[in-house]
Amino acid sequence: MVSFCLPLLKTVNPEMSDLYRLNDNRCKVSGIIETIIVNMIKQISDHRSPTREFLRNLWQLALPISLQSMMFSLLGLIDIFMVSLLGETEVAAVGMGNRIFFFNLIVIAAFGSGMSILAAQYIGAHNMDGVRRILVQTIVAALVTTTPFVIGYLFFPDVVMGLISDDPTLTSLGSSYLVITAPSFLFVAVTVPLETLLRTNNDAKTPTRIGFITILLNVLFNYLLIYGHFGFPALGVAGSAWGTFISRFVQVGLLVYYIRAVRPILQPVRDDLLQCRQRRHWAKYIGICLPMLLQDGLWSFGLVLYNLMFAQMGVAELAVMSAISSVESVLISLFIGFAIGTSIILGKQLGAGEFDQAWKQSRLFLLAAPLIALVIGFITLIFNSQIVRLFGEFDGETLKMASQVLMIAGFGLSVRVINLTGIVGILRSGGDVKATAVINIVGMWVVGLPLTWAAVNYWHWPLYLVFICTLMEEITKAVLVLYRVLARYWLKNLNTDP
Repeated sequence: MVSFCLPLLKTVNPEMSDLYRLNDNRCKVSGIIETIIVNMIKQISDHRSPTREFLRNLWQLALPISLQSMMFSLLGLIDIFMVSLLGETEVAAVGMGNRIFFFNLIVIAAFGSGMSILAAQYIGAHNMDGVRRILVQTIVAALVTTTPFVIGYLFFPDVVMGLISDDPTLTSLGSSYLVITAPSFLFVAVTVPLETLLRTNNDAKTPTRIGFITILLNVLFNYLLIYGHFGFPALGVAGSAWGTFISRFVQVGLLVYYIRAVRPILQPVRDDLLQCRQRRHWAKYIGICLPMLLQDGLWSFGLVLYNLMFAQMGVAELAVMSAISSVESVLISLFIGFAIGTSIILGKQLGAGEFDQAWKQSRLFLLAAPLIALVIGFITLIFNSQIVRLFGEFDGETLKMASQVLMIAGFGLSVRVINLTGIVGILRSGGDVKATAVINIVGMWVVGLPLTWAAVNYWHWPLYLVFICTLMEEITKAVLVLYRVLARYWLKNLNTDP
């Protein structure tokens, strides 16, 4: 892999001043991408050409999922950008509101991931009853888990935001954002399972189209309600919250209507509801979901703790990390679709007992994705100053901090992609969820969080060094992920239903 990367590194001008000559470097980046695409086909697998069927299916699944994920991430970035004209405190408030939502989204997504693993293998075994049953189980589990959080956010928003910051203005703005958006978490608890149902049945385009409509509505209502255009009240941060609430309500409504009207075969029937009462089905589902719920819940809670530490450093540092997190989400979203698509395809192959084929194709993506991420890291370096200027009304010192952190985030992307590919795309496809739980918990709670706490409270380092400490979590996880993938413990058939 190192020998493959050397020609890539040589194509980049070593003089930093030349990196900002945008016209020349755009051509170079285009050549780099073309070189990677050609070489990854030749060098990644041990056979001359990858399976065309795998690449075709992966592309059909991955492109819509990546587009939807990128649009969702862009929406967070747009929220930050539209609110940034109001000031740094408003950016921090929306950023913290989005982090709290992200915590709940990750918990819901853990149930969706369990559904995806089992549904893909059921489809590989031609068991549609199992697919519909697992949909009902996922919706029930997501709603039951999310409802207590929603109640807490509605009745105790000041307490929740007070745990994050003692700044009264930030707490007040964040509380109003949280109260308005909290009920929409229940919409998401239904949306995620429905999207997973369509994707595992090779319909990734419909969730993407509906997601695009959702984003347009969110941006429209943000424009109308944040600043009060066309006679609407100027609500500021609360206007951003209302835009989020309305768009999520429309999204779940469109998904339910589509499945009932266009894909009725996927709609659960009475027999599916009755089968959900059987303990053996819940035992299998919980056995898959519980380790993922544990790791994803702890991981998302750890992200909240990271933000608490950034808040300790100051409102400016928290605003920078809120903005950079939105940029990181956009970058990583480019690979989420390919990871999920790989997981679905590998799951179907494992369900059909095609272990050798699954192993060969897993290596193809595991090596290709980080190489492409490395190129994107160079692109963020080239356009660094242009990206940070999008953050709006930041002062000079805050812009400098943002530029430093963005540069580190760009080069850390390839390590994040290794973990995304290995955990979501490969290990989970075979139900190796206990290993992924250990990997995530060790990386964050044994390495990342303690180092970051020490950097903030003991060493008193500047923001960019604190951010490097958070990336030590990813490096630790990458080593463990590669070991587990190469050990092949994940090559399992989970379909034991008659």
